[in-house]
Amino acid sequence: MCGIAGIVDYSGVSNNLMLEKMRDSLIHRGPDTGGHCSWDDNGFTGLAHRRLAILDTSDLGNQPMHFQHLSLVFNGEIYNFRAVKSELVSLGHIFETTSDTEVVLHAFYEWGVEAVHKFKGMFAIALLNHESQQLFLFRDRFGVKPLYYFLNDKTFLFASELKAFYAHSAFEKTINHEALALFLLYGNVPAPSAIFEHTFKLSPGTYLQMDLRNLTFMLQNYWHPASSSSALMDEMHFESAKEVVKPLLVDSVMQRTVSDVPIGLFLSGGYDSATVAGILTAEIGALKTFTVSVPDAGLNEGPKAQAIASYLGTQHTQIDCSLDEAKRVIAQLPLIYDEPFADSSAIPTYLVSQEAVKSVKVALSADGGDELFGGYNRYRYYYKIPRWVRYVPTAAGPLIDRSIQALKWQGLKAQRMAKFAHLFGDFSLESYLNAMTQTMRVEQLRAYLKEPKIPNALPFFESNGPISTLMLNDTLNYLPNDILHKVDRATMAVGLEGREPLLDHDLYRAMSQLPDAFKCSSSDTKMLLKSIAHDYVPKSILDGPKKGFAIPINHWLRNSLSEELRFFASTEFLTSQGVFQAEAIQREVEFFLKGNDVKALFIWYFYSFQSWYQQWMR
Repeated sequence: MCGIAGIVDYSGVSNNLMLEKMRDSLIHRGPDTGGHCSWDDNGFTGLAHRRLAILDTSDLGNQPMHFQHLSLVFNGEIYNFRAVKSELVSLGHIFETTSDTEVVLHAFYEWGVEAVHKFKGMFAIALLNHESQQLFLFRDRFGVKPLYYFLNDKTFLFASELKAFYAHSAFEKTINHEALALFLLYGNVPAPSAIFEHTFKLSPGTYLQMDLRNLTFMLQNYWHPASSSSALMDEMHFESAKEVVKPLLVDSVMQRTVSDVPIGLFLSGGYDSATVAGILTAEIGALKTFTVSVPDAGLNEGPKAQAIASYLGTQHTQIDCSLDEAKRVIAQLPLIYDEPFADSSAIPTYLVSQEAVKSVKVALSADGGDELFGGYNRYRYYYKIPRWVRYVPTAAGPLIDRSIQALKWQGLKAQRMAKFAHLFGDFSLESYLNAMTQTMRVEQLRAYLKEPKIPNALPFFESNGPISTLMLNDTLNYLPNDILHKVDRATMAVGLEGREPLLDHDLYRAMSQLPDAFKCSSSDTKMLLKSIAHDYVPKSILDGPKKGFAIPINHWLRNSLSEELRFFASTEFLTSQGVFQAEAIQREVEFFLKGNDVKALFIWYFYSFQSWYQQWMR
C-alpha cells in the first residue's frame, strides 16, 4: 500500500525537486520509504513512490522498480501474485524479490496490457515503456485505489491524491463548476470528474495509454460490472446458490490475508463484517478485531460487536470515543479528503483506523456487502413505493415538493419525504435511484450557483431485475466514489492498509447472475449473505437492526458549528468566493437554523464544501 506520483513535462518547468515534493505530500500513504527516478530525453519524465511495506518489507521491494525497458510505480496489492509468479517462472522468468511489485512488472513484460486480467487485487499502477515511449495508468476493477491525473498543453501529472498536484507550478486550482454541482447532489465528486478544471479521476476498471512524444492519450475499459450479469441463473434453488457463492466468498476473504505484517478486521455489529470475521477465525484461528463506539452520538455498536467477537474468540479492541472527540475529526476532514467529501461516516472510519494502526498494519473492512448482496434500505423501499407513486400527476410533484419544504419537519422523516416527492409522475428505476441518492432535483441547483453548469446524468445500466439494476449502478457510482474513497483516505491518513474482502470480481459475477429474490425482498435484505453468516455466527446474535453512525450533524450545525456555518454563508465570504448565489444560500441556511430539516443534507454538503474551500483555496 503506497502513494504514487509522476510527471511528463515538455514546458521546461519540472525538475526532481518538484517530483520529490509531489511524492512527499503523500508520505502518510507510505511512511516507510520514498523513491523516485527521472529521465530528461526531450523533456522531463519522472516516477515517484511512497512505500508502506506489506510484502517483502526489505529494501528489495522499494520502488520505482525496473525490468528491461519497463519502469513501474504501484499502489495496492495483488492477492494472487504467487500464482501469477508461478506461471511466469514456468515461462523462464527469474525473480530477485518476494514482492508482488516485481511480479506485476514481469507480467506486463510478458503479456503487455493483457496482464491486468491476470490480477486479483486493488491497484493503481503507472507503467513506463521506454522502448515504445508509452505511459500506462491502470486502476483496479472496483476503484478501491484512487488515481488522479491532470493535463494542460505541455504537462501531464498523475498522483494518488489531489494534494500532490499542489506541489507543481503548472497546476492551477480552478473550480470545475460541473463537478461542484455533482458534489452538491451526491456529497462526493464522481469519477471521472474532479473538483478542478483539467483534472480527472481514472475510472474503475480502466487504463490510460499515453504517447509520451505528443501527450495524446486514449482511455480503455478493461472490465465493467455490467458484463458480469449477462447470464441469469434463474433456475437455481436458494441452497444451490449458496453452495456456489460460499466457496467464492471464503476464497475472496482468504486471498486478502496475504501479508508479511500483522492484519486485523474492522468489526461492526452487521452481517458483512461478522461473516468475514467468521470465515477468518474458522480458517486461520487468531484474529484481531476493532470496533469504534461513540454512544453519545448514537453510534453504539459495541455490545453487538463484542458479542460477535466473544463468540468467535477474537482479540477484540473497542474504542469508546467521546462526542467531542468525534466532533474534532470534522476539522481534519478537509485535510484528509483533499477533494470535497461529505459522508459523515468518515468520522468513525478515521477513528477506528487511528486505533487499529497501533497494533496492525493491515485492516480488512467489509465494504461492498450492500452492493454485492443487496443491503441498502432503498432496495426494500423499491418494492413498496411503486404501488402508489405512479398515479400522482406529474404536475403535482413540484407542488408537493414545495409543500413539504414549508412544513417544519425534522430528522430523516423530512429528508425522506423530500426525496419521495421527486418521484411523483416520473417513476422509473433511474429516477427512483436518483431520488434516493441525490439531495434535490438537478434543475433545482440553478438557484444556488452563480455558474450553474448542470451536470449530465450519471451513466445508468440495466441488469437482471430491478434490484440487481439498482445494485449494479450503486457498484458503478456510490461504491467507488463514496464508500471506497472514504475508507482509502481514512486508513491511508494514518498509514494503515485497508483491504476489501467482499470485492472480488469472480464473487461479483456469481452474485450478479442470481435472481433478485435471493438478495432482497420488501421485508428483508442480504438473504443469501445472512444464510452464509449463520454458518459461522448464530442468528440470535446477529439478528436486529445494525446501528448506523447517527452523528448529530444537524444539532452541531445549529449549535457549536453555527457560527462557522453563518460565516461560510455570509455575504462577505460568498462574494469573495464567487461560487454561490448569496441570497438563496442565506435563505436556506436561516430556514435550517430555525429548525427545518428538509434541506439539512444540502446544508451539510454546503458546509463541507466551504470547509474544504477554506482549507485549500483561501
